[in-house]
Amino acid sequence: MTKKILLTLAAAIAAVSMLTAEVDLAGAMCPIAGEQAMKGLAVDYKGGKVYFCCAGCPETFQGNPEAYAVAANKQLFVTGQAKQIACPFSGGAVDSTKSVKVAGKAVSFCCDNCLGSAKEAGDKLDEMLFSDEAFDKAFKVGD
Repeated sequence: MTKKILLTLAAAIAAVSMLTAEVDLAGAMCPIAGEQAMKGLAVDYKGGKVYFCCAGCPETFQGNPEAYAVAANKQLFVTGQAKQIACPFSGGAVDSTKSVKVAGKAVSFCCDNCLGSAKEAGDKLDEMLFSDEAFDKAFKVGD
């Protein structure tokens, strides 16, 4: 029985360590202030963690996460916590040759029409890709 508990504990520690090691904050911006996010300042969000630039931002976020959803969802993608599983516009299967870069990471689309919409979006691209509706359709947090 003790051996089983120790193995379970070791597996849990390894899983937490692996999750922590996978989070790369390069290019991850605080959803509140827009500054570089830091590892020590995070809150749980959609099965992942959202990181902040200073001690005041987590409380602001938790007070109204819906207001910061686009930036928080984008951060989940940029940090590798969210993986793309479908086209953010159609929900269809993606073609990796039809993609745009977001913070240095590729977001792919199902067809030339969706790719064209993304390329024409300009400063509305983040909202189009990472609104809760698009994010929930196209990205999955965790494994």
